[in-house]
Amino acid sequence: MNLRLQIPRFAASTVEDKTKQGSPVLDGRDVIVPNHWKLPPHTVALVGRPAVWFAFDLLRWHVERDIGGHLYLLVTGADASHATLVEAGPRNPNGTGPLVPFTYPEVAFAEQNKADFAPQIIAPPHGMTPEFFGEMVRARHRDYDGDQRYRAIEIPFLRVGRDSNSYVVGVLLACGVDPRAITLVPQNAKHRELTGYPGAEDPVPKANFGVYLGAPTELSAGATEIAYHGPDGGVLAVVVGGAPNATMRLTDTTEVTLDAHGRMAFAPDDARAHGMPGRHTEPPEHIRKRRRFPDVPEAAGGLIGLVLDGTSIPLAPGKAFRGTVVARNDGLGIATLKTRDGMCVLPIVDLGVELRDPKRVDDLFRVGNDLTVGVHRDRHPRLVAHGANFFRDRLTWRRFHAPRPAAIALALSAGAAAIGIGIVLARRR
Repeated sequence: MNLRLQIPRFAASTVEDKTKQGSPVLDGRDVIVPNHWKLPPHTVALVGRPAVWFAFDLLRWHVERDIGGHLYLLVTGADASHATLVEAGPRNPNGTGPLVPFTYPEVAFAEQNKADFAPQIIAPPHGMTPEFFGEMVRARHRDYDGDQRYRAIEIPFLRVGRDSNSYVVGVLLACGVDPRAITLVPQNAKHRELTGYPGAEDPVPKANFGVYLGAPTELSAGATEIAYHGPDGGVLAVVVGGAPNATMRLTDTTEVTLDAHGRMAFAPDDARAHGMPGRHTEPPEHIRKRRRFPDVPEAAGGLIGLVLDGTSIPLAPGKAFRGTVVARNDGLGIATLKTRDGMCVLPIVDLGVELRDPKRVDDLFRVGNDLTVGVHRDRHPRLVAHGANFFRDRLTWRRFHAPRPAAIALALSAGAAAIGIGIVLARRR
């Protein structure tokens, strides 16, 4: 009788798979691959495939299950025979270090039918041409600074970092795509990962792509326009936000209709023809002082940008702003806080990501609410409700945040002191 028992490595990933291992791309070049997916010209497509799995062999039984997936983008131009690959991975072969532009053998994976779903077309933001959108995605990929720690698995505020899925969603958001328009798993998916696509809900900050939001300008019928600026201060795009499907007038009285999310985007030349943006905003400090591919990256990536009285500044560690929410634009995902320092425009989506609690942020950033927003020196977020919302917010379930190191040290010190005092008192008795 021949009894064979084979138990290979319980879990593995494409980062560790030597036969299909990718490599970092640090020279700023575009990675061009054959268009195996038969995508049409001027297309941006999202592709998902297995990335982490486990396998178990016992006699005749073989069990294999995908745990988490990997997302990447494909961008075609006028010549659709090839596509630009937009994806990210770890700088070091052991899966550590910065999160950097990367190239896996995606054509080989596709030929082996290792895909979770067919390429999903990402429509350009309403108002943009496919040609401009595709080039914008390529440009943001090239502008990425690599100052973000890579983590295959993140435990908030203990193992802080972001992964390849964070990168892909971050690229799209930096190009003006509304997060509500991104569907990570289509209905006709071939199969689904146990944990989905870890990191996709925690996108890389816009600042890591050199992107910052300018000062908003109020338009007619409750609509507002805001510019996406690049690292040199140039206008990348202008987005108008208002009520869903609303018809409104631009600065030059042109009538336009917003999409179902209350948005419309304009390429720089188109925006300029309509007299937008209403004002220019100079690059803030955290954009001007970006580091390119540092050996020791920031754990949480770039800082959130806000606009204080028309000036773009970073929401830097140790700073906090308290005030009353006096305006909100869901089309643009921004809220205006009236503080003693001035009018402070904050990005609701970015804060929801940084605070790891988008539902709570959305609830508190309602007109009339009094609150404080900031981040501690270790990048641990802080959002405090005041007034009537204080107790309701405290009693509402929220996402778990591991205690900050300083709080842990203080608690341990207090506990040790209490035990010491107890021992001394017990001996005296």
